[in-house]
Amino acid sequence: NTILCDTATIYGPCAAAFGMEPWYENIKDCYELLRGRKLYQTGYDKWESDSLKSEDNPLAPINATQPRVLRTYDENGKMTDRHLEFSGRLIGGCMDCLVNLTGTSFDKVAEFQKKYRDDGILWFLESCDLNVMSIRRAMWHMKQAGWFENTKGFLIGRPLQFGQEMMGLDQYEAVMGIVREYHVPVIMDVSIGHLPPSMPVICGSLAEAVVHENKLTLEMRLR
Repeated sequence: NTILCDTATIYGPCAAAFGMEPWYENIKDCYELLRGRKLYQTGYDKWESDSLKSEDNPLAPINATQPRVLRTYDENGKMTDRHLEFSGRLIGGCMDCLVNLTGTSFDKVAEFQKKYRDDGILWFLESCDLNVMSIRRAMWHMKQAGWFENTKGFLIGRPLQFGQEMMGLDQYEAVMGIVREYHVPVIMDVSIGHLPPSMPVICGSLAEAVVHENKLTLEMRLR
């Protein structure tokens, strides 16, 4: 664990995904990252909304049919299509799991932030089972626990419950309603999380994010 052990970890495709044939680009990227040959990621042009996997075919390739459309918010919380650059110590993961750690003996985020105060924190977050109301509550809990202090920006992956809306709340405002006050860039629908393909990222790395013309480039450094 990056926070508890202060060591870099990889957040990306699970081991079973390496059994697909042929390999999709994110599996190739993860393999190259594991070999230390590729420390940057750019995301992917398309993503999968309907999986071809079944009990009879658990290793089906990714069925990427939906075009990537990043939703970008500037420091004022307004949607923008302008060029953005920001950096920080990259930490995060699946909100379904992370929110359960807030306020427990495993919550060492404050100590981690203090150690890397000069770098700032670049959060990457995504969700699996959470509906939009649960995403809003999870973000609120993490905020109240002080996790978002000293943040330099947010990379929010496409939620598994993509496109859901409940009582006027969608996946975008579920997040922005909590983080807008931090006045940092927020990039939504990033290729991270439970809707493949998910790009591998190095949790704990010092990362620079560049967003330009609907494309995210993430350069990670191990220091």
